[in-house]
Amino acid sequence: MNQEPRPGELDQRVKIRLWSDVPNASFGLDQTFDAGTDVWAKREPIHGLALRAGMQTGEVPTDLFFVRVQPGTAPEEITAAHVVEWRGRRYRVLDTISVGALRRFTRISAKDLGAI
Repeated sequence: MNQEPRPGELDQRVKIRLWSDVPNASFGLDQTFDAGTDVWAKREPIHGLALRAGMQTGEVPTDLFFVRVQPGTAPEEITAAHVVEWRGRRYRVLDTISVGALRRFTRISAKDLGAI
């Protein structure tokens, strides 16, 4: 899971957006999202033991997204305040790490929040 994507594997278009909750007139919160960044990604669903291991923390990642590092997609720039949108679904970012010795890719662990 920590290997760099091979040529041609970044074949899914995703949008990485910053998520903010802002107060509304009804004393509640509205979710707002910035315009986001469209990037090519590789998506891997998490199955089996890896999924069950996350259940101990209460935050169960459901998918991994691999993106090429560019301005705005380095691991230190994508935080838990971000979401990934892919094929009409929204995923909350749980954590990010660099992949490979050259730090050319970012792996995003995310939790499926459902349809947009």
